[in-house]
Amino acid sequence: MRAILKSNKPLSFVIASSKSSDHLHQQAFSHSFQASIIFNVADDNIISVNRSACKLFGYTKKDMLTKNIRDLFKTDDKRYQQLILQRRKHGSARADQAIIKKNGKSVLCAITSVEFKNDDHKLNSIMTIVDLSNRILQENMDVQNQKIAADTLAGVQHRSAMRQSESNDWIRSVNKTSYDLIWDWDIPSDLICFGKGYEQIFGYKLPSHKLLFTEWMTLFEPEQRAMIKREINTLFASAKKSWKAVYQFNIPDGTPTQIISRANILRNTDGQVVRVIGVIHDQSRLQNLTRAHEHDILLREKQLAEAIIEAKEMERSELGKELHDNVNQLLGASVLYLDMARSDPSRADIYLSHSEEYTKNAISEIRQLTKGLLCDLLQDFGLLAAITQLTNDIMETLPVKIHCLFDAALETDMSEAFKLNIFRIVQEQLNNILKHARANEVHLTLSSTERGLMMSIADDGKGFDTTQRSKGVGMSNITSRARLYKGEGHFLSEPGKGCILVVNFPPASWRAIT
Repeated sequence: MRAILKSNKPLSFVIASSKSSDHLHQQAFSHSFQASIIFNVADDNIISVNRSACKLFGYTKKDMLTKNIRDLFKTDDKRYQQLILQRRKHGSARADQAIIKKNGKSVLCAITSVEFKNDDHKLNSIMTIVDLSNRILQENMDVQNQKIAADTLAGVQHRSAMRQSESNDWIRSVNKTSYDLIWDWDIPSDLICFGKGYEQIFGYKLPSHKLLFTEWMTLFEPEQRAMIKREINTLFASAKKSWKAVYQFNIPDGTPTQIISRANILRNTDGQVVRVIGVIHDQSRLQNLTRAHEHDILLREKQLAEAIIEAKEMERSELGKELHDNVNQLLGASVLYLDMARSDPSRADIYLSHSEEYTKNAISEIRQLTKGLLCDLLQDFGLLAAITQLTNDIMETLPVKIHCLFDAALETDMSEAFKLNIFRIVQEQLNNILKHARANEVHLTLSSTERGLMMSIADDGKGFDTTQRSKGVGMSNITSRARLYKGEGHFLSEPGKGCILVVNFPPASWRAIT
């Protein structure tokens, strides 16, 4: 194969080929499916971005180039600070970190940052970002030619090496940040070299990262080897400038794995292939991640449904207990006095008076129970009025002071279902406080923040240890209800220091659709 493709070309061809590989590498960066940003380490100003980064953050390329890293990342976050420290120490670092999109939304991403020096010896960093909230990306392996093609033809090795040295930092940076396996096959020398990740995909370790292509072929089973050779012969006989193939392999432990290989083809002026640079992506790994992600989603949905069902069952159980223990006894006493009035007409007025009193008490108890189930008041007068009525009823019967502070304008944007959800959270937490906290004062606030809506309920009760698992379902009911609208609920408490419940909802989750 080398004899067929070997060619002694003039220096002008070699320099043109080297420039072509520079352009090819820049094209690979610009069109990669993996979002990438290059910035100056000294001032964090952005120098270059690719299309995927613009799409991920929601900005145009022109807007992105006016941004600073601090505009796009939560740089005061502990995880980001650790990422910077690791990068300074080792030259590269990875971390899971939230980014800030143009619409203000925070998205958790896998961040990889690698330092390198440009031609002016200024310290830059290339940063790649993978959106973890949407891991099912469609073939995100178009990382075409992320390694600069340095021509090694005889007689021009020195000139070629000088051009490649200018880009060595860049090549190493791309290799470190890519989730794919980069490979580079130099046809005249028949040498093929691989980046990091070979063992993870193929299941065994190479004796060296660079070896003869014919030697590499001996590592495959005869059937697999024949399949690859057929693909290569077809490719070399064509005039194609790019190549893509899907292979099914069995790695040494017998596990089947599917890989996708993409490559760009460099040809000389006679159309002969002189270099092939590409990437190998483990499709099986992506499919396994997808299945695991779908399993986690189903599990969370199941847990949420179970929590809601458990809450409803507890609510029914509490209602049944109140009817049995209190209302039934009151009505039973009323019936007893009616029977006594029939048996002793001379004292009928007294007995009927007692029966009336017990019947009125039973009616009052039933009204209190139906207030707990509500929601005529919520539908007729709104969320804030319903909460106010609920707190007033509590203060009339129990020695606790409840202070409410509401942003009334918020309610106009809320959907009816969301209002009911908020009311149930308030109801649940007030019930928890009355049962367990022995509080004298409660402060309830509902307000708007930069990140959406925040509700807090603070009491001066006995508090509790948040690290200890709760025996009841009250707290889990609250967090489950918060998650129904993509919110987060947190309890802040210590023994003897009261408790604060803070629930945050993002804007898009609770606003009514108009």
